[in-house]
Amino acid sequence: MENEQESKIDTLVDTNTTVKKEVKTKESRLIILAILTISILPVIISWWMYKNFQDGEVKTSNYGELIIPSVPLKDGFFIDGLSKKDLSTDDIFKGIWTLVIFEPAGCDDQCHNLLNKVRQIRLALGNKYMYRVRRLWIADDINTLQQQKDWIDNEHPDLIVAVEKDQEHALIKQFILPHAQNPAGDQRIYIVDPLKNIMMSYPSEEDSKHILKDIKRLLIVSYIG
Repeated sequence: MENEQESKIDTLVDTNTTVKKEVKTKESRLIILAILTISILPVIISWWMYKNFQDGEVKTSNYGELIIPSVPLKDGFFIDGLSKKDLSTDDIFKGIWTLVIFEPAGCDDQCHNLLNKVRQIRLALGNKYMYRVRRLWIADDINTLQQQKDWIDNEHPDLIVAVEKDQEHALIKQFILPHAQNPAGDQRIYIVDPLKNIMMSYPSEEDSKHILKDIKRLLIVSYIG
């Protein structure tokens, strides 16, 4: 009987010793892991900064030129280039993503190409996303647009064509950016978000696939518009 009790005691002692050794082993591993983490962390941070910073600025994965901070459009009015009705900025921009271009009402070959480009980008979004995006052509002369009404209706039935009502062009001036000083002449494509913020722009020669990829990414992550 005594031998059995001694055997049990020995077993308990051995078990406790084993547990203590395992605990010490785990503690040692955690200490080693912590030391390695502290040693490697500066390398990881340096690598991340190298990958994500360039010339003191954060690099982004988008192709367009991100406008930081975004420019909130002030309230104002346009004239619908076809119906001649007043359109507020809310009527045009609020609640929907908008691709904006500036081109003369006469619309030369470059203008036609740009209109076709944004049309194809929108169509390429497919039924899942296309309804969340509209196109806006801001032109400079209502009378010239009226002469092209049939062509616009036939070629671009979903297009909003507008001329700013304010002769001082206060709304258009909001599209002046550090890299685009002349919205009416720089032939750029702008993205305005559903909260009426100008948030990205592209040169007209930007690859359509790049613009499409950016817009899709915005639509996927956005719960507005």
